[in-house]
Amino acid sequence: MTPTVIPWLMLICFIISVFQWLHIRQMPVRVRISYLSVLSLCWILAIALFINPGLPSPTSLINFIFAPLGNLINE
Repeated sequence: MTPTVIPWLMLICFIISVFQWLHIRQMPVRVRISYLSVLSLCWILAIALFINPGLPSPTSLINFIFAPLGNLINE
C-alpha cells in the first residue's frame, strides 16, 4: 500500500467513526467508553504502523505470548 493511500484511509475511517458516534451517543456510558477505547487503540496502532511499517503485527505478539502454552498442550 502506498504512503499516499494511508492518510485517505484514515480520513475515511474518521468519517465513519463520526457517523457511528451519532448512533452510539444515545447508548449507555459503558458502551460509549468501550467504543472509544477500541477506537483509540486502533488509531494508535494505525499511526504506529504508518510511522514505522516494519513493526510486527499484533498476531506475532499473540503467538509470542501463547506459543509456549501451545507447546505444553501438544506434548
